[in-house]
Formats: sequence, C-alpha cells, structure tokens
Amino acid sequence: MMLYLDSRYLARIRLEAMRRRVWFKVLSNLERGLVDLVIRFVDRPRSTKLIEVLARIIVKVKMAMMSPVKRLMEHVGRPLARKISAIALRWGNKSAAEWAEDPGFIKYLTIININNIPGFRLSEVYRRANL
Repeated sequence: MMLYLDSRYLARIRLEAMRRRVWFKVLSNLERGLVDLVIRFVDRPRSTKLIEVLARIIVKVKMAMMSPVKRLMEHVGRPLARKISAIALRWGNKSAAEWAEDPGFIKYLTIININNIPGFRLSEVYRRANL
C-alpha cells in the first residue's frame, strides 16, 4: 500500500482526530501548528525531514484513535500468537505458521489475556519463562 502524504490526507486525519477528540489530547501545540501549516500552505511536502516529522505525528494520532482492544492486539496478542506459533512449529504442526498472523487468533489471545487474573496472564507467564 502506497501512502501519498498530501494536504488532503492530513486534513482528513485532522478531521477524524478532532471528531474522536484526540487531536488536542495527543498532540502538542507545535505538532498541531505544523500540521495546520502544511495543510494550509504545502500541497505535497518534499522535504524528507518534514515528511519524517509528519509521519511520526500521523502514527501518534492513529495510535490514539485505535480502540484499546486493537492496541492490545498489537502489543500483547500478536507477540503471544508468534510465540505460540513458534512452539507449535517446533512440535511439528506445519499449519501453525499461519497462526501468528491470524487476526481471529490474535484477538482471542488478547481477550483471554485481558480477562485473566493478574499473575496468571499469558503474556506474564511467557515473559517469566523467557519463551
């Protein structure tokens, strides 16, 4: 997927962030001002440094707009799925390679991890065992 960073894309991101009430919570005055200036005066940024800074801002806003479950799926569920998949592969289960990227399995592991008692969560058990 190719991302075209232009003023229209930034304006859409800003509008969505404002609707979800994260624009002012997540970004500093400087970051908001920079995005506003680019939207107003630059059709398509060409400076690599400016593009890099804008990309960081976009990631920050997108992460803030992500639901808590989706965020946990990325930070907890996906690593757990990779570890479990690797263990199953070592045991000889050839179809286990697909588990690491299966969104349903990742979501399942995330929800199971959320609902477990602290100390018995899958993520903590694997971290202690250094698997």
